[in-house]
Amino acid sequence: MHKPAHLIGSAEAAELLGVDRATLNRWVTSGRVQPAAQLPGRTGARMFSRESIEALASPTGQPAEVAS
Repeated sequence: MHKPAHLIGSAEAAELLGVDRATLNRWVTSGRVQPAAQLPGRTGARMFSRESIEALASPTGQPAEVAS
């Protein structure tokens, strides 16, 4: 299955945030993190915006600047 480059799965999002997937799921339930999309089906995998996850992971809460 092909996904847009700016969307990442919950495993990658949790890794970028330095938390367990269970913690990420709790954050989604509490509203701390918003998934960009949820796939159809019984399990409904959540997809996250890479930019929003990187911003949340940054100490300043802002996206990291790209080094040239």
